[in-house]
Amino acid sequence: MAHIVTCVYCKQRFDRDKFPFIQVSARRYAHQECSLTEEQKKSKEEQDKEALEQYIMQLFKIDYIDARVRKQIKQFREEYNYTYSGIRKALVYFFEVKGNSIEKANGGIGIVPYVYQNAYNYYLALWQAQ
Repeated sequence: MAHIVTCVYCKQRFDRDKFPFIQVSARRYAHQECSLTEEQKKSKEEQDKEALEQYIMQLFKIDYIDARVRKQIKQFREEYNYTYSGIRKALVYFFEVKGNSIEKANGGIGIVPYVYQNAYNYYLALWQAQ
């Protein structure tokens, strides 16, 4: 008897008796390869998030990320589809490369949508120059 299941990551159907699989939850399965790929992707994203938070704390000389900044990060991710590393690079570009005042930020990162594309172009030009 075949046990046909659907991979939660790639959405392909497979027989769990014939292919290596991971049980994600009680009734959900994934290909072993898809699961490993997803883990690697997630860990990279978590590293980027940690780097962003560390940068913000260092930038504003604070010990934790307050709710307002967390909400801004969440908003940028959902509305604009920005990455954590992209947000960090936009902040580095605005404050360090362009030399803008940190005091005018009032402890927030609301400038990101306004400088994200310029920062992207800047880092792309640097990459192409190498």
